Amino acid sequence: MGMTADNVQWNRDVYSTDLRYKKIKTPEPKNDENDLTIALPSTSTCLYSLIKTQDQLYTKSVLSEINYDNIERDMHRMFMSDVPSTDHGYFASLSPLYKIVEGLRLVRKSQRTADIKFENRLSMETLVPHWRAQAKNTAILSMHSMAFRDIPLTEKSRIFKSLWQNIYRFERIQMSTEIFGENCVSEKKLAISCERAIQLDSLFFDIEGVAQNKLKITLQDYKAFAERCVEEVAKPLSQLKLSIEEVAYLIINFVLHNEEKIIGESFDICDKFRDSIADDLHEYYRKNDIVNYASRITKMMNTIVAMKKIHYDDLGGTFVTNTRNAKEVEVKEEDDDDEDEEIIVD
Repeated sequence: MGMTADNVQWNRDVYSTDLRYKKIKTPEPKNDENDLTIALPSTSTCLYSLIKTQDQLYTKSVLSEINYDNIERDMHRMFMSDVPSTDHGYFASLSPLYKIVEGLRLVRKSQRTADIKFENRLSMETLVPHWRAQAKNTAILSMHSMAFRDIPLTEKSRIFKSLWQNIYRFERIQMSTEIFGENCVSEKKLAISCERAIQLDSLFFDIEGVAQNKLKITLQDYKAFAERCVEEVAKPLSQLKLSIEEVAYLIINFVLHNEEKIIGESFDICDKFRDSIADDLHEYYRKNDIVNYASRITKMMNTIVAMKKIHYDDLGGTFVTNTRNAKEVEVKEEDDDDEDEEIIVD
């Protein structure tokens, strides 16, 4: 069910006059927004000793593993809600694509640009709240997709568990190109949250209790992973200079492009939804007198293919291998203080 350029109806007649890009009203934040926060996960005895009393969402970013049982209740509560309402009000009046645009505007409402803070020293204290917030934002954005809302609750949870981190990464890479422009690529600058950014060449981990040699290996592998994201995803996105409508279209298609994660009835729902947002994007181009956009859509979709390939390459790559080995060594050293295990690098 991979989204291709053919899914958008190309080269229809358009108005001959120039139009400004359509501006979408941003709703006021809801008073109950704080109710959507993620509860602090419980501890785990299988991870680094230093994080036994810490929130484990940061561990997901480093180790690509997390026990989602700790936040499943909160996700279920969010996914069972009718927030935002689809029955009445401004949100209900929007087309499928512009519902996603509205969600994107909402989660980016606090995004800093010129005053964003660079935090090249990454510690648990700074990253724990960051990862909690991004998990929440991804869930909120998901609830602005009618396809996601229409699938069964168990499927919502399963798909979210499988894809939320990659959705977040993809969205942050695109946001980085908006904030830093060409410097996102040339200087390897990435916005990791609405408040913080990193510069890859200056990045280092400062995590108490973990041996420096293990942190060094993990950092090297992470940088290799992130540099691929910059070169293969951020670079073409920075050249495209997407509108928010195109960003919303791209992010939702990034989800739909993971067809192996969307099966059965959910597949059919998402397939129909794909066609509806393709029609919405065509209408956006028509109203804004944007012609011959087939090649533009193709370039956009190529970034999805690149991001997905990076993810699957990494599943069997050195970044995950080294961090898993580091984790195993830390646990073993707790059991046997006399042994000095080394990280095995494949």
